Amino acid sequence: MKVTIGFMAVLLMFAGLVFARTPDGVVRVERDPESFTTSISIEATEGRVAWADVARGLARARGYDDSAIEDVLPGGSFDITKTRSRLLLAGLNLALSPNVSFAVEKDLTEREQRRLVIELDQAALMSSQRRFKAMLRNALTSRRGDNKANHGLKFDDDWHRAAANNKLVVFVHGLHSDPQAADYLLGQVRRAGFPCAVFSYPNDQPIADSAEMLSSELKKLAEEHPDREIALLTHSMGGLIARAVIEDPESDPGNVRQLIMVAPPNHGSALAKFAFGVELWEHARDEVRQRKVHDFFAMVEDGLAEAARDLRPDSPFLKTLNSRQRNPKVRYTMLLGSGGPLSEAELDAMRNATAAAGDKSRWVRFFRNRAVELLDDLDEVVEGKGDGVVSVERSRLDSVSDTIVLDFGHVRVLKSPKNDGTREAHRVILQRLGGNQKGKPGARSRAAG
Repeated sequence: MKVTIGFMAVLLMFAGLVFARTPDGVVRVERDPESFTTSISIEATEGRVAWADVARGLARARGYDDSAIEDVLPGGSFDITKTRSRLLLAGLNLALSPNVSFAVEKDLTEREQRRLVIELDQAALMSSQRRFKAMLRNALTSRRGDNKANHGLKFDDDWHRAAANNKLVVFVHGLHSDPQAADYLLGQVRRAGFPCAVFSYPNDQPIADSAEMLSSELKKLAEEHPDREIALLTHSMGGLIARAVIEDPESDPGNVRQLIMVAPPNHGSALAKFAFGVELWEHARDEVRQRKVHDFFAMVEDGLAEAARDLRPDSPFLKTLNSRQRNPKVRYTMLLGSGGPLSEAELDAMRNATAAAGDKSRWVRFFRNRAVELLDDLDEVVEGKGDGVVSVERSRLDSVSDTIVLDFGHVRVLKSPKNDGTREAHRVILQRLGGNQKGKPGARSRAAG
């Protein structure tokens, strides 16, 4: 019997369900990746639901180990059969809709046993969070002056003097980056005879917002220079911004003929789940930045890590983006890196250390399941499987045949080559762009308009 029950428990876990017998009832958590909803079902005992079970369900919905906080869970219970409790739940539904909903249901398989069901709508929750963050960002930035003039397309001086049949190469940077990150690579592109522009945008606002900005800029360019074809050269998340523009008929400006994506997280990156913490750490460890309060406000304006949520492998943004077809008028090229910093053995050591740490500290144990889950799916940092930020498999698009995997690191690929992989990546980019072009575009940049 023990073997049978254990086997059933394993099957249920793999099915996305988590059951646990508690002193007061059964807590079940079920996740639906298609609708981005999570359902917490709590069995009542004689009509009563323990507050501790509510806390357990919410913890498990986030992937945490509630056994680590057993002695600090709230006490007491409430009767879900009473009118007063029903009114309370109705009030909560009004206040929290559409992000969270509460319902009392009957479990016909358990002799009419009642249960409390809590539905968490992740997509709606993200939408409401972004509305709040937009209000906060606008309020804070209005106090220190509008910074929008620094965003948009910035062109090489006299770029328009280049022959009309010379394509304009537009560089789109990624998360936690800026246009200057590609100074070396764009220098190579300019020397090959191409006029260049760079697209600057709030660093990690929602990707859809950045795509809307780029689309507007490219449409304006198409009106002013209708004969100029565009080649988008992107790094990391910049590839998603570009795809969101050219693969949406309403956003497509019609003048993009080529897209070269370097290290694009087309199916997300597991590291995105850590992004906001990394950003705070980068701010906190820099003494100079600590003394500059406006840098913190700049971080808020950049989007409060909203782009990082879009980069999570299961995000609604990626689901929508990858459901679209490639643009048949655009020639796609992808360069993927395999120069991850860790070996499989080193990553295994990290997993073992994380698991062992949970035996020494209950607070580590509380987060341990979530941490181990992340470490179990972290090809991004493994040599041969990722470039340190993006994994090869999560980068691939089945419909893009011109895909090349090379030994380079995620950030280093934009810099002066230190290894053959980076050197080959630069050669391929120039070769795909088409070699020397006519005209002598300038090398400096200026703001558009």
